[in-house]
Amino acid sequence: MLIAFEGPIAAGKTTLATLYSAYSAGTLILEEFEKNEFLVDFYADKPRWSLPMQLSFALDRNAQWRRYEDQRSGLLVADYSPLKDSIFARTLMSARELRLFEKTIDAIKYRNLPVDLIVHLDATNPTLLGRIASRGRPFERQIDSTYQDQLRAAYALELKREGAPKTLWLDTTELDLDSEAQLSQVYAAIDSAR
Repeated sequence: MLIAFEGPIAAGKTTLATLYSAYSAGTLILEEFEKNEFLVDFYADKPRWSLPMQLSFALDRNAQWRRYEDQRSGLLVADYSPLKDSIFARTLMSARELRLFEKTIDAIKYRNLPVDLIVHLDATNPTLLGRIASRGRPFERQIDSTYQDQLRAAYALELKREGAPKTLWLDTTELDLDSEAQLSQVYAAIDSAR
């Protein structure tokens, strides 16, 4: 079984995937964003760097998913899903860049592990922007409410379409990670959605 956490930037995907993986004794898969040499450039000039950034992510994620193909008998918990590539590509790219991106993905026979459950996390924009500021990644300073709203709308469109993976929607605005009671409620919600 694969449970993937999704949502806007700083919604708590990595934190909750890590915590839930430990709680459930699942194998943790984390997005390796720091390997993407185009990410800093992208935040400085989104139109110019969207295509190379997304291609780099797709190639790295494809290689990562292939490493876990043989572990489908256990529980995999990831802080992103294979849907992320197409969601971001459609949000960020022009029509011709999107066509090139999709042709490239098709040509490499991009492999996605099937997702059994998406845990979609979200929070208010002030909460998300506060979390971004507190983690202090210089390249994320360009993220604003407009960009978060674009991502939120793209996720909603993708996850509410017919044939989308089963999705659990959780608001993390008021989530206190130091509260065992609150974390237990989150774990119980995920367990019951499985």
